[in-house]
Amino acid sequence: MNRFWQYLLGIEPTSPGVVSGVDSHLEFASLPRGLGAVTTILGALVLIALIWRLYRWERRELSATRRALLVGLRMLTIAAVGVMLLEPVLVSTRREQVRSHLAMILDDSESMKFSDPYTDDAKAAEIAAKVKMESAGGKSPVALLRETPRLGLVQKALGANLDALGRGRDLFVYDLETAARPGAGESARSRKLDDVQAKRPISPLGDALQGVLAAHRGQPVAGLILATDGRSNTGEDPIRAVQAAARQNIPIYAIAAGADEGPRNIRVAEVEASPVVFVRDPMTLAVVIEARGLRDAEATVVLEQRANDGPWEPAGSQRVVLGEDGILKRSTFRIIPKAVGQYEYRAKVEDAGPELTMDDNVASAAVRVVRQQIRVLLIAGGPSPEVQFLRNALMRDQHVEFAGWMQHVDPGFRQPGDRPITRLPNNDEELRRYDALLLVDPDIRAMGAQWPAMIQRFIGQEGGGLIFVAGELFSQQLFEAVDPKAPGGDWTRILPVVRDPGLYRSEAEVRLSSQNTYSLDLTPEGRGDPVFEFNADPIRNRAVLTSLPGMYWSFPVTRARPGATILARHGDPRMANQNGRHVLLASQFYGPGRTVFIGFDSTYRWRYIAEDFFDGFWARLVDRVGRSKALGGRFPFQVHLGKSLYRVGERVSIGVRYSDPTALAEAAELTAELEVAGQPPEPLRFEKSPDDPAVLTAAFPAQQAGAYSLRIVPAASSDLGDVKVSTTTFRVEPPRREIDEPALNRTLLADLARMSGGRVFELSDVGQLDEAIPMREVTRTLETRDELWDAPLLYATIILALTVEWVLRKLFRMV
Repeated sequence: MNRFWQYLLGIEPTSPGVVSGVDSHLEFASLPRGLGAVTTILGALVLIALIWRLYRWERRELSATRRALLVGLRMLTIAAVGVMLLEPVLVSTRREQVRSHLAMILDDSESMKFSDPYTDDAKAAEIAAKVKMESAGGKSPVALLRETPRLGLVQKALGANLDALGRGRDLFVYDLETAARPGAGESARSRKLDDVQAKRPISPLGDALQGVLAAHRGQPVAGLILATDGRSNTGEDPIRAVQAAARQNIPIYAIAAGADEGPRNIRVAEVEASPVVFVRDPMTLAVVIEARGLRDAEATVVLEQRANDGPWEPAGSQRVVLGEDGILKRSTFRIIPKAVGQYEYRAKVEDAGPELTMDDNVASAAVRVVRQQIRVLLIAGGPSPEVQFLRNALMRDQHVEFAGWMQHVDPGFRQPGDRPITRLPNNDEELRRYDALLLVDPDIRAMGAQWPAMIQRFIGQEGGGLIFVAGELFSQQLFEAVDPKAPGGDWTRILPVVRDPGLYRSEAEVRLSSQNTYSLDLTPEGRGDPVFEFNADPIRNRAVLTSLPGMYWSFPVTRARPGATILARHGDPRMANQNGRHVLLASQFYGPGRTVFIGFDSTYRWRYIAEDFFDGFWARLVDRVGRSKALGGRFPFQVHLGKSLYRVGERVSIGVRYSDPTALAEAAELTAELEVAGQPPEPLRFEKSPDDPAVLTAAFPAQQAGAYSLRIVPAASSDLGDVKVSTTTFRVEPPRREIDEPALNRTLLADLARMSGGRVFELSDVGQLDEAIPMREVTRTLETRDELWDAPLLYATIILALTVEWVLRKLFRMV
């Protein structure tokens, strides 16, 4: 059709319908059908007859030729109007060969940065060969395969097949972000595979599928290639998106990026060790391991040590069975440092098999080993036999640096001690030089008004120890002189016993209790406490305990304080009250420190059997109460979290491990508060672990993200003023399933392929992808419809016919 006819019919020159070789035909959009068509024809015939009669009535003498001419012009006008009313449409059709579209979506989420172990060596070798891995840097193709991120393997596998996939098809490369963004189709046409990088913190697979389907709607789509590990954690459900693909007959070909076992990795999270320990003192060192993808697998934990920057030496090794992903596993080693100095311990994990990286398989910790010497300050109200023998025993003990202060002595008296003092400490800094206080029936009023508060701070904040030995001179006055309103005036509350006001004994009772000796009645806790271990043989030790000489005097108290551990009660059944027999020896924690109450002053009588019994008892007791302060004021326990990182919705597990069984027995109850930023603290209860008697555990669900603070204090000191507490802080992060759930989700990939009529490909099978996609170039029929009712030809016909008719009517003198 030439340009002239295009103009007459009102057809745009650029219309596809005007291409040469096009089949065209005319259609009438408003053509009457059936009865309407018959009625139209009859109406047209009637109209012709009426027009003919009209001109006959108007000029009878008009010749038939002239009348026919005028009728024809009028009918031409009506016919042109009739054609316009029938709405003619010129339909042009043509067929052409076009390239199909093949869209590729590459998962660029963070989980695609992981490497997979490919534990099956044969399968790993096959994949390495198919993706054309070559040896480099002394590493085999399989080793490089295990180090290459998932996205890198996908890019190599697809890159080797791009030429085949591009024959007869237009390739579009999307990442998850561009796939979900409207209008990204043209940029995806020219994008390269290597331009995609794994950095997105989320995986909106459903949004990406929907976006690509919308971008290629109306185009011949050969298929959609989805290279992913199948983790979809936000946006539209991929199943709903694949249903839309199925309705459009677009198959989805999923490339499984990753191995079924998921990324495997093991790391040494921490080497737990006390920063300061005593020489030749056994210590427990724990190697904390966190594993992923290695449930029920075994590994070897190797521990090495070196002293004072010397050579590394083996310190032990253990086989450990790994647990659930993210759960911390501890391997404990018992170490006895043999010399003073700076020690370094290095833990390594070996024999775990292929894993994500080996760089985090090593961790170390430094430990300072010091001389086992406790600095003790003895303050005695009078020169009792107990004081005299105790003074000598402490001076003989090589592990004790002893200073004594005898009250109410003559001027010029030389105070005993390894480093004699000329006055008592009068402030916290001077008292801080000591590790333990040994008060034997002290006259607290003669010590100074500041001492009650100093004692509380020394124990509750500095971690010092206190042994209080009751006596007949000042102990009664001590409890009666308590002034709760004065600073530190109620300091006796730090002791593990309670002496209620009004407690007394009649003279008859005193004489009755002093006429005969009594023995200590050890409690189960006392019988198992090392302080009463006079012989390593349990049978012989029981014999020693039975043979200890009896005592005459004791200081009565009402009861033990809640949370305290009772080690011994009065052996005379008459010396009892509503709380049971009188408590004669008890211990408790007060903050990081420890206090001991002894309700008798006759342990020197044990020397009658053997001097070692008396010396050993006090050496062990002094070591226990002074150890915490000597080692830096630390608590007798360590707090451990069940994982290195928690997410919202997970259950937080907390363990409190005690350094020795006696500490656990003395603090079986803990008071703990859990505080989340911006919220009031809530109590947290600990219970004994059924798997480890030295551990208390607690657990709670992490319901919100933020900073958490856990404050722990032994129950006995939870309400006793300003004491130092053990504080552990940690954070709970929002869910990040890209990191927390990195394993291949093969189930989702199989569902996407099955529902759309596609297929799941392994990395080793990507070479078969081209054959599995049958569509290449397709033949499509293009149809264009041009409406002609407003064509210039029709308007021109109407105007021309009316104009000619008017001119003829003038010539024929009809107007």
